[in-house]
Amino acid sequence: MTQMFFDVEVFKTFVHECRKIGIMCPIVPGLMCINGYPGFKKMTNFCKTRVPKSLEDKMDSMAEDPDAVKEFGVEFGRDLCQELLDFGVEVLHFYTLNLEKVVYGITDALGITDNLVEKSNEADANSMVAVGSAWARPGDKVKSIYGEGIVKEIRTGGEAVIEIQSWTLAYGQQPTAFLQKGSYTKVF
Repeated sequence: MTQMFFDVEVFKTFVHECRKIGIMCPIVPGLMCINGYPGFKKMTNFCKTRVPKSLEDKMDSMAEDPDAVKEFGVEFGRDLCQELLDFGVEVLHFYTLNLEKVVYGITDALGITDNLVEKSNEADANSMVAVGSAWARPGDKVKSIYGEGIVKEIRTGGEAVIEIQSWTLAYGQQPTAFLQKGSYTKVF
């Protein structure tokens, strides 16, 4: 399974080079769906993913229009997946980050599913914030320099309200920490 990519030619070259040196196992493309501008920028930087100039320009032009980004994410994903299927790929692997709407839009557009996008529910999408390579949301266990705790709330801007479980105050109370994103990590 590959790391995410946005250029089918890069994947094809990789497959051809593997085959030339005798690697014959299936190579599954790892596909990151485009769900939002901030997430796209964060994940491409985090994973050091090469982004074609045309895609970067298109994303920059829609930076302030989340609905347009999602719509484009479906169109771009459909085209990318169709090109992979035409190349002979038999399996598509989507990195969803728990956001299914664009994936369902892609699979509906490819005819793999039928009206699955209508059943998608991303009600919790606004409460999720990227933390390193994982997502944290209310109810998740996280750790920080103050110990482990449970996320109670994610505020606008990414600040998390975390009930620290590794300390106990008078009368059994748990202290609350208000931590900026990047200062805590999700515990799996």
